[in-house]
Amino acid sequence: MAERAFTPAAAGKSHLVLGSIVCTTLLGGAETDGNISLIEVCCPQGMGPSPHVDPWRETFYVMEGEIEFLLEGGGTLQPLKVASGDVVSIPAGLGHAFHAVSQNQARILIISAPAGLEAFFAEAGEPLFARTPPTAPRPFDRARFEAATDRYGIRAFR
Repeated sequence: MAERAFTPAAAGKSHLVLGSIVCTTLLGGAETDGNISLIEVCCPQGMGPSPHVDPWRETFYVMEGEIEFLLEGGGTLQPLKVASGDVVSIPAGLGHAFHAVSQNQARILIISAPAGLEAFFAEAGEPLFARTPPTAPRPFDRARFEAATDRYGIRAFR
């Protein structure tokens, strides 16, 4: 059984995913007996993951900016625009995507259950010593990203 967990401000480990999205782990499976992950995501305008399906429930709390989600409904992806203070919860197995639509970066808090999302970001991305995205997208190792999606059971939405 895990003990109580504490992550001081600015102490989470950050990873640059898809060359432009910063994912900072605030709590992971090691601290929560594998029950949840808590991750802060900073996403520049126009950036976000392509349509996919995850093996865990993800709950998104938009802290700053605006996000457009594409959520599976009736076999297709349907848009839903959300803003600061809004919450979207997506069950495991439901197709979705999102991208930042606000002029400035968007900041999102993701809670995933069970944990595992933090391990995926660590394997799919590259370590980063900042919590803000680079000014321009960087090249990324697509083979490493795809290997991590396979390992964690993430698949493209079709």
